[in-house]
Amino acid sequence: MTADPRVLLVDWLGRGGIAQTTEAWAIELAADGAVVDVITRPDRELGAGIVSVHPAALRDGRIAAHRAVVTAAVDQIRELRPSVVVVQNYVLPGLERPVYAAARAVGARMVVVIHDHRLHTLAAGTRVGLRRELRRADAVVAHTRFVAEAVAQWTGRDDVIVVPLPAQVGMLAHEREPAPWLAPEGEAVAGHFGVLQRAYKGGSVVEDLARRRVDGWSFVAMGTGAPAGVSGLHAFPGYASAGALCGAIAASDVVLAPYRFATQSGIVVLGHVLGAVPVATAVGGIPEQIEDGVDGLLVSPEAPIDAWRDALRALRDPETRAAYAKAGEERAERNHTAFTTGIRELVR
Repeated sequence: MTADPRVLLVDWLGRGGIAQTTEAWAIELAADGAVVDVITRPDRELGAGIVSVHPAALRDGRIAAHRAVVTAAVDQIRELRPSVVVVQNYVLPGLERPVYAAARAVGARMVVVIHDHRLHTLAAGTRVGLRRELRRADAVVAHTRFVAEAVAQWTGRDDVIVVPLPAQVGMLAHEREPAPWLAPEGEAVAGHFGVLQRAYKGGSVVEDLARRRVDGWSFVAMGTGAPAGVSGLHAFPGYASAGALCGAIAASDVVLAPYRFATQSGIVVLGHVLGAVPVATAVGGIPEQIEDGVDGLLVSPEAPIDAWRDALRALRDPETRAAYAKAGEERAERNHTAFTTGIRELVR
């Protein structure tokens, strides 16, 4: 790097998997000498760890809060005149347009990271107005080929850059908390983690596994929307902090990811990093994150529940799980190195 670039990262929501990825961008770019500024909503997960942020003004209501982030980003672009502006995904592109205009006005290189080529629910936002900005951006980045190919087809760009999803290095820096359960002696733990009330997360598969039981396995669900009252399922509903979530995954033997649709999965990465073998549906970008039979198991989206039970039976032996976990840790390290190299090249 001939001169330390100034990079402005814009994260619209400041929470969840995208925010964890934004945090990794900030940490790894700063470690390479870049001056990094992060704009996001106030009092969110992003900014509560080792990465400081420029918080937007606190506003009530979704639209007002989103406008506040746009305003904060535009103000910082005009004041700091960064060499690179990185926008992480989108919510309401029509409202976000001033950020792109401000970046162009100061001569900043415009990088757009598309985590989801289509949003999971209507409540999450819209991509109306996004295609124009993607066509004009200096670089468009995706974390899976699945997303990159969809963006290329939609925009006509054939130069979408793919870098792997990183390890959640900021999240992993928090002190881990002990898991809130005690598994019966001799039983392995299969866990379902995250914001679990969302239908695309496939929680019904986990509930069915718990009800029908699998010899030698205990089932846990932890996070917002974890269902209480399901026979055989130990539920821990509510928000899980970074330390609590990492501690719980590290105490699990398997992470279950029975997605109905997914562009990529941070839970798969956390499983690889923390030694829990991912068992996931082979949908979207997930097969790019798991080598079936090596560092995890993939289940067809059309498969019956017995296929999931068979997958857990195949992982019943601790030595088998240890081999998968070692391969997963090595994969996470390779992917994070590729991520770091890729984003640093982007801002040079």
